[in-house]
Amino acid sequence: MRAYVLATGDELVRGRSQDTNSAEIARALCGEGFTVCGMATVGDAPDALVLSLRRAAEAADVIVMSGGLGPTEDDCTRRACALAAGVAIRRDPEVESWLRRRWAERGLVMPASNLLQADVPEGAEVLPNAYGTAPGFVLPLAGARVYALPGPPREMRGVLADEVLPRLRALRGDADHVVRTRSLETFGGRESAVGERIADLMRRDAWPRVGTTAVRGTIRVILHAEGRSAEVAALLDRSEAEVRRRLGRQVFGVDGETLPEVVAARLLASGTTIATAESCTGGLLAGALTEIPGISRVFPGSVVAYADDQKTRLIGVPADLIAAHGAVSRAVAEAMAEGVRAAFGTDLGVGVTGIAAPDGGSAEQPVG
Repeated sequence: MRAYVLATGDELVRGRSQDTNSAEIARALCGEGFTVCGMATVGDAPDALVLSLRRAAEAADVIVMSGGLGPTEDDCTRRACALAAGVAIRRDPEVESWLRRRWAERGLVMPASNLLQADVPEGAEVLPNAYGTAPGFVLPLAGARVYALPGPPREMRGVLADEVLPRLRALRGDADHVVRTRSLETFGGRESAVGERIADLMRRDAWPRVGTTAVRGTIRVILHAEGRSAEVAALLDRSEAEVRRRLGRQVFGVDGETLPEVVAARLLASGTTIATAESCTGGLLAGALTEIPGISRVFPGSVVAYADDQKTRLIGVPADLIAAHGAVSRAVAEAMAEGVRAAFGTDLGVGVTGIAAPDGGSAEQPVG
């Protein structure tokens, strides 16, 4: 079955807030075996939202949307869904009673505007919200079903898990149809170079689908397939094996593993100790390692020696070496690594130096 994800809110289309709901909803839908065929973000304009809903209903069997269920006039999801379906808005007495009770339990007087949250389109089924005051609803629309969820991420996540996903499992029926994505994390090659080595696997008529994307200095190779669970698993296994064969040691992890996580795991597994000396990165490497639980067993410490005289004073880099080669040089980086390894008594030492930007670079030593 095909699904469409829709987010609404002026703050999203104007760039004041980031839409994290849509990605989370899409991952959940794929995990349940739905094919996500589209995604859109629309502002708080009923006409635009009605148009988007109708287009989504033409493309998909299921529309999952978030946002616009608050108590103010610019929360127009209820109105837009009713207009798109050609039905009226009704006040649900059970939801009204629940709202009044919820406010009373908190010892507060409910503002009259909150009664808007008891309004639902005719024919809609209310989706209870145990995490806030904005219930969702599910409404038939031109052969599709619209599942409207609250916008705050915690509320969206709760209603999605408690109310929507169980209904979608029942709707889909065929439990053995799965949609699966696997990613291979790579380092050491530009995206274009990685793409050239797996170009035939990335053809649009190839199956499973293979694509690439850059993620914080690494290149992710994404494998995607859907069908019967056993067939999909076999397809992804074969595709992964072929990508690994072509890219070799550039592949360092799977499914979102990061370089710090993989490096830390190998250090911890082998008991190899490491210390770092950093100049231009100002402790970023040490910070990445110390994000990993348990790293203290193999990482006793780090030195940030930003100024040249501190490289000499703290980790013993000879001043004449800096004078002869410059602080940004292979020789000084090696001396920093050797010095910090000796200072902490570790198996490994890492020295980082460079020109951080925006100024200070030259043709021989560019920034970065």
